[in-house]
Amino acid sequence: MSLREPIRSFWQAWGGLNPLCVETTWGQVVTDARFPRVWEANRAAVLRRHARTSASAIRGRLLPALRDANATHETVEFWDPPTSCPALEELRAGAAEVGIDVLMVFRGDPDALRETERRVDVREIARPGRSFWTVYRDSRIEFGGDMSRETLGQLVQRDREVLVPAGLRWFVGHADGRPAGYASLISLEGVGYLDNVVTVPELRRRGVAAACVAAAVRTGTEAGDRLVFLLAERDGNPQRLYERMGFRTVAPVESFTTPLGSEVRS
Repeated sequence: MSLREPIRSFWQAWGGLNPLCVETTWGQVVTDARFPRVWEANRAAVLRRHARTSASAIRGRLLPALRDANATHETVEFWDPPTSCPALEELRAGAAEVGIDVLMVFRGDPDALRETERRVDVREIARPGRSFWTVYRDSRIEFGGDMSRETLGQLVQRDREVLVPAGLRWFVGHADGRPAGYASLISLEGVGYLDNVVTVPELRRRGVAAACVAAAVRTGTEAGDRLVFLLAERDGNPQRLYERMGFRTVAPVESFTTPLGSEVRS
């Protein structure tokens, strides 16, 4: 099996944003030594030939690259894997952290989202300033995980220095006169990827997340994106929200992350 086009082309372009992006027969390996604690900047993505690729073949390409980047974790993602996938099963058994998500594509009518968007004051921020980055940094904890101050700093720095110049856009919803939540959108190869959907805890259940998503989808499609997609935790509340808005699940995504020992990074 292979990850479907045009989403595969998007991820290939996304990988190219990193200083090291090595295409393989099964996918790609990317690293960025500037952000050794950011997992998505230092990982392997299996996009095709899932059942014919071994875990040792994946790690044989990934681990040397991670060592050169002084990365702190080993992360491998399987995009739309088949039911039987020996490499996935082997890596799952040894992983410290397993993520099970679904890839969702917008199949609805963008114009039908306008009413959802109007329920909240949503503004696109063309040039995020210091105040936005402070709010964004503090809100990253809402995505889960135990992140150190250094990790959070690298996440924000990567967004500012790599993704914003590549076209990352922010849609911020306001409530009670202040920022209440946001969503981001980046378009590569004519495909929009919607990410970073979050609402501050005390202002939830007011439709902020839905309004930000609606604004991002409409903006992307009006700008020419032929497809807009996102990732959601499988069977979670966000997945059900996105389904109501017109997103449909098209593929599973499994990821495995394990801290690297000093013998690998030295």
